[in-house]
Amino acid sequence: MKKFVIIVLTMLMAFQLSIAQEKARSPEAGQALNQGLDLTKKQKYNEAAAEFKKAIQADDNFPDAHYMLGYVYKKLNDYTKAEAEYKQAISLNSKFEEAYIALAGLLSDMDRVPDAVNTYNAVLAFEPNSAKANFGLGKIYYDQKKYDKALPLLENAVKTEPDYVLAYNVLGLTYKGLRRYDEAVSAFEKAISNERRRTSKGSYYYYMGETLLVMKKYNQAEEAFTNAINSTRSNTIKAGSNFHLGEVFRDTGQKQKALQYFQIAAKNSSWKQAAEYEIDIIKNPDKYVN
Repeated sequence: MKKFVIIVLTMLMAFQLSIAQEKARSPEAGQALNQGLDLTKKQKYNEAAAEFKKAIQADDNFPDAHYMLGYVYKKLNDYTKAEAEYKQAISLNSKFEEAYIALAGLLSDMDRVPDAVNTYNAVLAFEPNSAKANFGLGKIYYDQKKYDKALPLLENAVKTEPDYVLAYNVLGLTYKGLRRYDEAVSAFEKAISNERRRTSKGSYYYYMGETLLVMKKYNQAEEAFTNAINSTRSNTIKAGSNFHLGEVFRDTGQKQKALQYFQIAAKNSSWKQAAEYEIDIIKNPDKYVN
């Protein structure tokens, strides 16, 4: 869960800095907020926190300032203060969607999943088509393997935001969990097509390859795993793709090619045991005859 939350919060930050600022009741508050935003962009979080506090001192009814103060506290790993500021922003603006989403992500990071669920549901109560709330709640249910509960939420997320890469990815994984493999492949394809960064496509190709392998569509699986290797910086994904390529060639009767890929995968600690087992089966088949 945490990996997805980190990615989501990173994406939110770009949005946060461009949101329309709520009109402050004093020039001092507005100026301090602007300075805090500029410092946040530069990742000078302690200095930014001081500016957001100035904005709050100048205007005690300034939800955006509390929200951004919560954000920088989160970046400074002060989760208790971050939670308090997000809640204060919400108390001042009961429909502050971004504050709810940030609070839910924070609660997930703190392993307070029931509280995160309640927070996402609070958003959906006043904004049923919130893409981020649907995604966040859907991801929680996916992690809990409650695929039937996750599915409509994730489908709604991509319906509302048709280029929502992360939602397409988790939607694909949810379809895969439900054994709706064709729909899973389609979702992964949409994640890939909407992802702008080439190096971020590797995991989506990998999950698509896994699905195609289950479907015994070996040529397409081979292409997906090859693309995964060429599109990622993750050694674990590369090793997993090489292992699964070994399975592709093993299952299509090409044992020598399978052996080559298993040997590559065996160099990675995460895949070493599984790959060495497959290597031993190929080299010593008599050991495994019943």
